[in-house]
Order: sequence, then C-alpha cells, then structure tokens
Amino acid sequence: MINRTFTVVFLFLSSIIVHAQIDKEFWFAVPYANPSNGRAPVYLRLEAFTQPATVTIDVPANPALQPKTITIAANSSYSFDLTGWLADLENIPANTILNKGLHVTATKEISVYYELFGASIFAPGTNSDIFTFKGRNALGKLFYTPFQTRWDNQVDIDAWASFDIIATENNTVVTITPSQDIVGHLASTPFTIVLQKGQTWSGQSITTIAANRPTGTKIESTKPIAVTVKDDSMLLEAHWDMGGDQIIPVSQCGTAYFVLKHLLLSLEPDNDFAYVLATEDNTQIFIDGAASPLITLNAGAQTEIPINQATYITSSAPVYVLHVTGFDRELAEAIIPQARCTGYKEVGFIRSNTEDLILNILTKKGNENAFILNGKNTLIQASDFSVIPGNTDWVFTSKYFNSTQLPALRANLLTNSKGSFHLSIMNGGTDTGFRYGYFSDFGFVDLGSDTVVCAGTPYEISAGIQKDSYLWTPTGKTTSSIIARDSGTYSVLVTKDTCSFRDTIHISYYADQGDIISSKNTDSTCANQTLVISTQPVYHDFLWSTGETTTSIAVNQSNNYRLTAKNIFGCTEKDSLKITVLPLPTGNITYSPPNDQTFCSTDIVHLAAPANFSSYLWHTGETTQNIQTTKTGDGIYSVVLTDSLGCKNPVYLEVDCSVFIEVYNLITPNGDGLNDFFEVSGLLNNTYALKIYNSWGALVYSNDNYNNIWDAEPLEDGVYYFSLTHYKGKRNIKGWFHAIH
Repeated sequence: MINRTFTVVFLFLSSIIVHAQIDKEFWFAVPYANPSNGRAPVYLRLEAFTQPATVTIDVPANPALQPKTITIAANSSYSFDLTGWLADLENIPANTILNKGLHVTATKEISVYYELFGASIFAPGTNSDIFTFKGRNALGKLFYTPFQTRWDNQVDIDAWASFDIIATENNTVVTITPSQDIVGHLASTPFTIVLQKGQTWSGQSITTIAANRPTGTKIESTKPIAVTVKDDSMLLEAHWDMGGDQIIPVSQCGTAYFVLKHLLLSLEPDNDFAYVLATEDNTQIFIDGAASPLITLNAGAQTEIPINQATYITSSAPVYVLHVTGFDRELAEAIIPQARCTGYKEVGFIRSNTEDLILNILTKKGNENAFILNGKNTLIQASDFSVIPGNTDWVFTSKYFNSTQLPALRANLLTNSKGSFHLSIMNGGTDTGFRYGYFSDFGFVDLGSDTVVCAGTPYEISAGIQKDSYLWTPTGKTTSSIIARDSGTYSVLVTKDTCSFRDTIHISYYADQGDIISSKNTDSTCANQTLVISTQPVYHDFLWSTGETTTSIAVNQSNNYRLTAKNIFGCTEKDSLKITVLPLPTGNITYSPPNDQTFCSTDIVHLAAPANFSSYLWHTGETTQNIQTTKTGDGIYSVVLTDSLGCKNPVYLEVDCSVFIEVYNLITPNGDGLNDFFEVSGLLNNTYALKIYNSWGALVYSNDNYNNIWDAEPLEDGVYYFSLTHYKGKRNIKGWFHAIH
C-alpha cells in the first residue's frame, strides 16, 4: 500500500509463477478484498511440468458460469485473468452460504496459486498477496485458524480479517466454534452450516482491531473442506496491505519449522513475526533448539514470535505457523510447511517486472553446492548459505536478484541435484505493495477418498511427484502413479528423505445397473396414440436420439429410440427401446335395406360391422357385431373396432337421405292447413338452398338453408319458378309451382 503522503509513481504489473503444491485437483475459497485499496485485477498462475496438461477452471455450484478449459505445454506456465469472474468468486456477504467456490482440475500434475494484485487510485498492486493452492494437502475435516494479531485493518474501507470455507462434497456438515465474535455469531458458541459441493461460507471479524481476530477458531466437518484466511489492508504506520493464504488441516501440521526473514528486512524496523497456533492442549513451543519451552499453549491458543534472520521453531505437538513479513511497511503472509521431509527438487518461476525480488532458499546441509538456476551453477553458490541457529543440519540463504540477472518476463528454473529444498519468493516495493509466496511440498501422501469409477474407464492413482521412492501394492510398481483398471484396494509406500508415508485407497468400478428406461415392457403403440417413454429416477443429464434432454419423451413413430444418461456416480450409461407403431383396425359397415332410397324411407335399419375383431362399440352403446336400430337424423352411423393387439379405431357409415326429396307445385296460403307453404317432401333441415323467380325471371325469394317455411307472401297469384340446390352439390331440382291465395 502506497504512503498517501508520497507522490504516486508508475509501477509495472507484478507476477511470479512458481510451484505451489503440485497436484491435479484444487479447491479454493476466494477472499473478498476491499475496492478502496484494490480488489482487482486477480490472476490464476498455473504451471505444468514434464507433461502437458489440460486444465479446467470452474465454479461447480454455479453452472451458469461457463467453465474455462486451457492447455498448458510441458515445462511452461499460464496466467488466467479471473477479474471478469470476481463478482462470482469473492466470498461476500459474510455469514451466508454462497455458490462461489473455485475449482481447478488438470489431466496431469500442475501447480496453481491465486494472486491478488489489487490496484487503487494510488498505484497498481497496492493491496496484494499470493495464495498458494495446496491441492489435496489443503483438504481435511479439522482446522484451526491462525491470524496475525499485531496490525489492525485500515478503517472505513470495508477491510476485515476473515476465514473462508469451501466444501468438496455434497451434504457437508460444518461445525464452527468462533474464538471471538464474528458476523452473526458469538464467541465460544458452536453453530452448524450445511454446504453442498462447491459452496462457500465466510466468517468475518466484527472489528478491525488486530487483538480481536478470530484466532484459533475451530472448524470441524463431516467431509473434506478447504479453508482460506485473509487479513485485508493490514495497517503499518501510513501503509496498509493484504495478507493471506490457503491453510492446511491439523492432519498436515508438524512439530518443526524454519522461518526466514528476507535480506532487505535485515536492517529495517521490526515487522517480521511468526504466529504459532497449537492444535492440542499443553503444547510446548521451543525456539532455536532451546531446552526450555518459550511458552505452553492449549488447543486454539497462539503466540507471536519475532523472527531473526532465521528462526527454528519446534513443538511437542503439531502446530500451525503463519509468517508475516514485508518490504519496509508493506506486509504479506504465508503458511509455513513443516521442515521434516518436505520440499521440492525443482521449482520454476517467472519474474514479470523489475520490482525487488528476493529468493529465500532452505535446504539440508550438504545440498548447498548443488543448485542450478537457469542452467548456471554460479548464481546460487554454497558460500551464499548460512547455518540455521539451533539446527546445524539445515542451511539457508536470502538472496536479491536484479533484473539483469533474472530478467522480467522470462521463465526461470531452480533445481538441486542432491536433495529437496524450500523456496519462498518475496516481491514488491517499499511504497507499493508486497507479495509473499511459500512453495513447498507438505511432505504427506494422500491418495484421496475411496472412489467409484465408471465401468471401462482407466483411473490414475497418483502419490504426487518429486518423492524419493514409491512402492505400490498389489501391483509392485515403483512409479509416482499407477493406472487402476479393476476394483480393489491399492496402497503406496512413499519415502522422502528419512520419512516414510503410506496411504490406501479403494477403487470400485461401477457396473451398469440395468435399464435406464423404465417402460421396457411397452414396446409398441397404436397408430392413433402417443406413447410416453419414461426413465428411472436415479439418472440425470439425459440425451435422446431425438435430441430431447427431458426425463421422458412422447413418441408416435416406429423407431429405435436411443438414450444416454448419467448415473448417481456421474458415469455415462446407454439404453435403447425399439418402438413399433401398430396399424389401426379398418373395415366397412354394411347395412340393410341395401338400397339407399329404400333405406331412407324406413324407420328401422340393420347394420353389420366387419368380422373378426375382438370387440365392438356402436354409437348406440351396443357391443355386438350386428345391430338393429332407428335411422339417425344425419344419416351417420359408427362403430369402434378393437383388434387383438388392443388398438381401437372408429369406422363410419353415412347414408345421405337428403337427396331423396319431392316438390309440390301448388301453394294455397289460406290458413286451412293444406298447401299453406312451399313444401318439399323428405327435406332435411339445412340441406338445400332455395331461390324463387317470377315469370319475368326476377328473384323474389332466396334462402340458403330452406326448411319448408315460405308461404308465398306477399306475392300475387300466379306461376313461379324454383331452384333447389343441395348443399354438397349432389342434386339441383328446377321446376314451377302455382300460388293461389
């Protein structure tokens, strides 16, 4: 953070790509940073090793956010600008279940870290730090939260200390016991939240006072989670800067640590401290090999230790060590890995600008003459190293590199041919911002949780790279990873330095459990019906051969309908159902009398449906093949035929009696009830149109639906001419009649 009384000068964007924990899967809860001091830009820094890796970046609890897939070439790095995703990642508001967890997976081992390079109106990088992703070593079920307790947060800019939790599995029950009051919860009062896969939750301090940080808050869970701590805008005199890191579970804590002050701080005011937090009661803390403990702590309690150039810290039980340091008054912090059997033999990084760069290197004595930096053995020499006070088996160096020795925007590689080492990188300026990244293997082996694998899918089990030796059971392989192809229990014995680590995993290959389609007993449908093909409820992500993605589809065509879907383990299965569309029963109704005019002149008719059907249903409700019934007014008769396959279809008979009419040629509209209207014998309503003309050919009456209602009014006596036209065009009758009043 720049001193507000200084003139702002132009700064180059800073970035360092280095090995964090090497793994193939990472979970991270992104901390919120205040916008006043700088919350953007933010980057994911990724690096591949001897094999290229395809990397997927996603937010599992927010499927609306499209995942990003990138390919990183072997022995190269990649920076992904996450700024556009920031609103979907930062854990705000506090005390709220959020769908904001960040997830990174890769086909081969990579390293990843999150860099906040917060820019403000004063300068770029004013609120910055590095959060190294620790892969499987970040995951656990019991955590305590370390915090620095010396520097307050800058007030009135929405800057706070907080811890952020991410779940890696559904239905994760998390119990939190705050050590101090946090937003929404009182100190020492446990409470429980339930998180689904990829969901996050943030516990935020209610005060900016350093002494009231939620230090030693206990976090327990039923399934693996990861936790981030952050301290936004730590205020040192007129400067303030971000600090934070992804922490480790209690299971990854150790009892021996080395904390190194960097070269540029050796003559500056003291602002370099380690915060040691106990995970068990009655834990004794020792400094620099002393026989008497500095202090005894109970679980969740913490002590502050000033750091000399190199400080050796040991304990009687596992502890956390959080290191806070800086350039002048710009601060940052990092979780320190335990010393025993940790470290890498190869670390890569990129220097992206010309700001000050310090490499702090820690290794066992005897390895100091075997460092190669960018192919040269002259940049880091044995004479650069000093013995750790209180532990003569270890040596360290804090070395400054100018931009000529390590130019900006160039990949660098540090290796040691004799043994493992720890590297921390400190980068920034005394009046801008400071970034602190500690990069080391945490020394354990974790094969992950027991896993269900899709049938026919090779499954790679990795024990992590850069160990000294591997021995797998039952395969006898000595590689860092093996491929499982069958269900079984696999274990590995890993050695590193003088330590041995063992872990076991059970792989279960999921066999297809049968039909996805639940309606397999129905494979046909009648041509006039729609068949619904349904699925079993335990499947999801459906894709039918029709292109539909619903749980069921409606079909009415003969076809082989294919389906792919995922089961409860995410495995893709296939199923199909061949549907046959059955023809409908057909035939003709025969009738008696068979002559239409005779049929129309009778009141009772005989009807016969076609033979050899399973059942019949007439319009009258009768169910025999042959019936005797009264003639209908519209001349329409029907029967529903049912065949032996159960298909139903109505067939119809229509005998049009409307064509059989007779016209009378005399009208005497005198009210005696005889010939009072122009009457047509046998006329059915609404079947004929009538037009009447006088002897001069003039139209004197017209009706498109004539129903025997015209009485010749108000015409004079005489001869008139008529035209009757059938509504279906079947008949046209023309003639004359005589009207007499």
